[in-house]
Amino acid sequence: MKGIILAVLSLSGLSFAFGLLLAWVSKKFYIKLDARVAKISDLLPGVNCGACGLSGCSSLAEALVGKKADVNSCTVCAADSKEKIAEVLGLSASDIKEIKSPIAVVACGGGKRAKDKFEYRGLMDCRVAHNNMRGHKLCSYACLGLGTCVEACAFGAIVMTEDDIPVVNPELCVGCLKCVEACPRDIIYMLDRKKKVYIKCRSHEKGPQVMKSCKVGCIGCMKCVKICPVKAITIEDNLAVIDHKKCINCLKCVEVCPTKAIAVV
Repeated sequence: MKGIILAVLSLSGLSFAFGLLLAWVSKKFYIKLDARVAKISDLLPGVNCGACGLSGCSSLAEALVGKKADVNSCTVCAADSKEKIAEVLGLSASDIKEIKSPIAVVACGGGKRAKDKFEYRGLMDCRVAHNNMRGHKLCSYACLGLGTCVEACAFGAIVMTEDDIPVVNPELCVGCLKCVEACPRDIIYMLDRKKKVYIKCRSHEKGPQVMKSCKVGCIGCMKCVKICPVKAITIEDNLAVIDHKKCINCLKCVEVCPTKAIAVV
């Protein structure tokens, strides 16, 4: 009995000692949080899309208070919210600028027109389908049409057409890159909003092989190269490539493309 009492007292003493130690450590290493971080977090959209280059809205709030980010970093934030954030940070209205993020474009126009090599009956996820024999499409570059990019977009900027092709709404796209990360085929990329033309294909197969699997793919015919007045288009590994620094949006390449593989945003 005496031994049990001693054991209980010993444990109680140790618990008390550890409690004091933890209290001292927490006080010693306490980091005072800036109240502005919470205020700014409440003003940010809270979607944690990553368009600002940080892991989430709370990280951006901390970066803004620590002067490691610009008030214009968030492309999703509404104008009135930015004004309130600037006020919290002690900035003026002149520090707020409207920044247009790039928009996502889908470099594939195949959809149902891109032939299948087998019938897919697995999970409706492009990543899963891609890992199954590199997908069910005969063209190994084709969009699988299962809508994983649609689910990844937190802003409803992508919808699937009846032809199983994802289409991006430029008005809703904030350039967060979530769809780019979600696509296992690497056919979604970002385009400057000022540019209107892009290649709606990623296939590097030769023309005859492209036509066997998809009638709307780039066949490397050179017509776009020849008609471009500023030499902004080249053929690289059987695929037309636009140098957007040179492109003047004349749309002549769109007009001459026989397969309509060059599209307007």
